[in-house]
Amino acid sequence: MKFIGMDAHSRTCTFVVLGKRGRVLERKTITTHENEIVRYVRTIKGSKMLTFEEGSMSHWLYLTLKDEVDELVVCQPPRKKGGAKTDKIDAFEMADLMRVGRLKSVFHEDSQLQDLRVLVSGYGDLMQDIVRAKNRYKALFRQVAIPNDESGFYDSVEKVLLLPTSEQRFVAGGLYDRLMVLGQLHGEYLARFEANVRKHKPVKLLTSIPGIGAVRANQLVGVMVTPYRFPNKYHFFSYAMLTPHTRMSDGRPYGKNRAQGQTTLKAVFKSATESATRGDTAFRRKYETMIAAGKPHKTARSAVTKMLAATVLGVWKSGRKYDDKHMEVTRRRKRCCHSGTESLRV
Repeated sequence: MKFIGMDAHSRTCTFVVLGKRGRVLERKTITTHENEIVRYVRTIKGSKMLTFEEGSMSHWLYLTLKDEVDELVVCQPPRKKGGAKTDKIDAFEMADLMRVGRLKSVFHEDSQLQDLRVLVSGYGDLMQDIVRAKNRYKALFRQVAIPNDESGFYDSVEKVLLLPTSEQRFVAGGLYDRLMVLGQLHGEYLARFEANVRKHKPVKLLTSIPGIGAVRANQLVGVMVTPYRFPNKYHFFSYAMLTPHTRMSDGRPYGKNRAQGQTTLKAVFKSATESATRGDTAFRRKYETMIAAGKPHKTARSAVTKMLAATVLGVWKSGRKYDDKHMEVTRRRKRCCHSGTESLRV
């Protein structure tokens, strides 16, 4: 088995090939071009494993090379403390870590749902641009004490004429035009999301869950791609940044690490929880039950968010639409089981 580390950039790709005992067999730098990369990998004879870091080109490289090697690993960037750093050193370290089984892989799959990631990422960037433009537009009016909280504030260009100076009106007019363009683009994104509800079965399934509409369903499917990549719901909680990581030493906790994972999933589940607990749903009843039992609001809200995340995983895996009555029966069964366990302990 040969272990190939690849440090990829937009102009060049550097390869380091190791033998099974860690000896360097070859180093090579080539132009970043699909044909050049494939041609070089094919010159390496025998069984081979290849790895490169997650980045902007990683999915394109994954699709290009997945059939050219026995195993392909897209990895998280290895942590490096000090010392020299070159493309050859980086490629060697990745190949060596793969050889000893110390790499942390990043999920990639040749799936039509993987393409939703591009749409979801673009929508996230668009929403940031809209919020930024609105804040700048509003700030111009706040500077001269013009009220800017009434409904329809962003819909009327006549508001711009209320600004006292021509410079302020010029800047505000440009921001207003930008908001109109961004608003139109936002509508086009929403139309694509609605079309995906009819096009992709997983997206349609997830919209049956309270609090999850077309946009959130597209975001969930685009980021997750498949529910079977998670062995259980606890791994999914961690990936969605719903579980803090405890730090322990000598058997005692001494703080919590910031959770690592997908910020998009965390934002979706937090906002979906707000929506799901407004109506008469199993999520609302769980929240009220915990509050009645004296649990803090934050604890109850966190539990409902995890319940919602577990529901997404279960609905997608089962292929059946959400059933609120089934959720309620499941909750009662769990309460009975816990009560029976407590009585046995007593």
